[in-house]
Amino acid sequence: MGFEVLPGTPGLTLASVAHVLVPGHGRNASASALTPGGEARCRLAASLALPGVIVCAGYKSPIDHKGTPFAAASGEVFRGVPEADLMRAWLVAAGVPEHVIRVERHSVDTVTNLLRAEYEGHFGDNRPVAIIAQRGHLRRILTLAPRLLRRPFLGVVVPGPTRENPLATPLSRLISAHLPPDPTAAIQTATHRAERLWRVAELLGKRAYH
Repeated sequence: MGFEVLPGTPGLTLASVAHVLVPGHGRNASASALTPGGEARCRLAASLALPGVIVCAGYKSPIDHKGTPFAAASGEVFRGVPEADLMRAWLVAAGVPEHVIRVERHSVDTVTNLLRAEYEGHFGDNRPVAIIAQRGHLRRILTLAPRLLRRPFLGVVVPGPTRENPLATPLSRLISAHLPPDPTAAIQTATHRAERLWRVAELLGKRAYH
């Protein structure tokens, strides 16, 4: 099966990639299952069958208030099931071995997806990564990745709608601008910016991230 690849690090090919990063794509109306776009990302991630780990990244958008309390395997309680846990459950049900799946369940937007996946050690080594998303989101991710990842990367396109929320690109630029060099401080700063900016967007009438 062929995959459409968008270039990232110059010269990198899919044959040289070890890991997969699957950023979240939202939750259903009850925050208990993935959106169709999220399922499509998981389906493609599973089909790549790369030799490293699959990192599922995401909790929920700051303007997603859906769901009842959910106790994660970590012992933490979240509002609804985090996107990362939903992706993990989908992959396991599809036959992906549990030991190759990593869960990052605290990021709240694209910038923090990348920062937390990288700086919290979810990949486990410095081998290259394929980032899985629909074309519109993937193009935005690939402009951010050179500053937010410490490894070679490329993108693999998920078939389907490509239109992005028009606020996503300018807000990602603001969230990722001039972050502190310390990884922990960078994550905290980006998280606070994302929460503030998307809540302002919500006050102005925006009700969904995707």
